[in-house]
Amino acid sequence: MPNWTIAAFTHRGRVRPSNEDTIAVHTRILTGDMGEPLVTSMSSDCCVLMIADGMGGHAQGAVASRAVLDYLVAAIDRLSDPASCAELIEEANQHLFELMYEQEEALGMGTTLAGAVLKKDQLITFNVGDTRCYLFSAGQLIQLSHDDVPQQGNDRSGPRRSHALTQALGGSLLPLAIAPHVSADAPLAPGETLLLCSDGLTDMVDNQTISKTLNAAGTPLQSVRVLAAKAFSAGARDNISLIVACRSDVRL
Repeated sequence: MPNWTIAAFTHRGRVRPSNEDTIAVHTRILTGDMGEPLVTSMSSDCCVLMIADGMGGHAQGAVASRAVLDYLVAAIDRLSDPASCAELIEEANQHLFELMYEQEEALGMGTTLAGAVLKKDQLITFNVGDTRCYLFSAGQLIQLSHDDVPQQGNDRSGPRRSHALTQALGGSLLPLAIAPHVSADAPLAPGETLLLCSDGLTDMVDNQTISKTLNAAGTPLQSVRVLAAKAFSAGARDNISLIVACRSDVRL
């Protein structure tokens, strides 16, 4: 049975008045402003990690991100199969619109989503929107997620000028169908690192710096602390959320 070492952190940053992000480490939901990263070690055949970035400029982004992750965690076993994973995310989108109909003040709320299912024999990744998932392997930073942004803004090297999205969960007054990006790859190998992060990190810290940080860090906790510190040093203009995980026997 593999051992997963995980560090997770979320914070409103230095500019935004509140944190609209929500993160999940398997069934544990994290919100608000964390003073320190959560560090945990799991021995399990299946571990789920997710980040939902409530959409700024829309009503109740924090409500949207929390509602989506609560819905997904309640049926967490369905995320471990690519087909049922996509179906569950589509259902979470429908659930968000149902909540809007019940609460008029919530009309238009929305969120992005990125997640990973770490399994002994497979790595499943999924996303809707621009929240990202990276694999760091053999010194290379590889983006596994797909940015749902207009073509002219789809620059994976770092910050974008525009934060327009081509799809998200919710985010409109009328229901819109979504097409979640779901991929199944070889399992995370010992020595490899997985990074999930909101654009509050990637808008402040470029890919080269992220890669150097993951390469130099000895543990997921060190990676999270250094990356968060770099985002804050650069201004932390948006909410910052990140999860770093590896499959190894290193101590916390």
